[in-house]
Amino acid sequence: MPTVLLTGITGFLATHVALVFLRNGWTVRGTLRDDTKKSAVLAVPEYAPYIANGKLELVITGPLDKSDYTVAVKGVDAVVHTSAPFEYREDEFRERHLAPAVKGTTDLLEAAASEESIKAVVCTGSHGAIGYHITHPSQQKGMVFDENNWNHWILEQLDEIVQNQSAGDNPYGIAALFYMGAKKYAELAAWDAQKAATEKGAKWSLAFVIPCMLFGPPIQPLSSLSYGGLSTMLQWALTKGKDAPIMETLFPYYVDVRDAAEAHYQAVVKQAQGRFLLAAGPYDFQEIADMLRGQFPEQKDRFPVGTPGKYMYKDPGTYTLKVDKSVKELGTEYRPKEETVKDAYTRLFELEKQGLE
Repeated sequence: MPTVLLTGITGFLATHVALVFLRNGWTVRGTLRDDTKKSAVLAVPEYAPYIANGKLELVITGPLDKSDYTVAVKGVDAVVHTSAPFEYREDEFRERHLAPAVKGTTDLLEAAASEESIKAVVCTGSHGAIGYHITHPSQQKGMVFDENNWNHWILEQLDEIVQNQSAGDNPYGIAALFYMGAKKYAELAAWDAQKAATEKGAKWSLAFVIPCMLFGPPIQPLSSLSYGGLSTMLQWALTKGKDAPIMETLFPYYVDVRDAAEAHYQAVVKQAQGRFLLAAGPYDFQEIADMLRGQFPEQKDRFPVGTPGKYMYKDPGTYTLKVDKSVKELGTEYRPKEETVKDAYTRLFELEKQGLE
């Protein structure tokens, strides 16, 4: 059976991607930056049968901007690149955000170009590379985005933010703008890298699977729910009590992490080429809080009350994401929002009982 090289295997999404491939008979070769999380990965309960039968392998490739994939790509049939830097820093855009994102991607694709066995490469993109991140989403009603759109921020503008230490009245914040800008330029570099590889004889397809906010049950190695990666942190933040504030919904579309993982798998097996936007639909953090009180009535006082029924995507409205391409070409199916929320918090409460907080 085939083998896939999967970068960033400790991540929220990557852990689910690994499971999809493993359940379909693939061998997964997961990358780690160093060996500090190796034991934690091997302890993931869902991996146990695949560790036992030798289907899950781990390889150390080094830090993202200094990775060596020469050995890791040997003999693999496909590559899935989920690893990406996310820094909360608001300085050194090029050094801390841009360079690791771009170099981590191009180094991997250059290694893939030298391996004849590789038939497909799939990278995790970001809605941040597509959307109009200049005005508040509540001011974007009537705007429609799909795979043809690109983030409007250019390098010179991001450099100006560093110089001024301010993004003015931009609602997204400096760290988010830096992350989204880095994802945009890493993707652009990837398309250039595929073109160069093809000119040298490489025949692999390249797909960018582009999810918006990822929600759902976390199964990755975790030491904390409050500091366990962005998706886990955001979901757990809605359990801080009925009087706790509800965060603003700046990115009002979501996709279940399990559906996103399946899309990565389908992009590999179909040898898909191009960009594929994923979105199950709009959401609001207020809506999730309202939903949780109904799904877990015995714990209803844990969930912030806020302003029940007030969802920004309904009033005043927001932009629309078109996902026809991923549905048609990848066969992506989206589970109901209620299922995503129920499964996510069932898992979070299980982890809480195990001592995480």
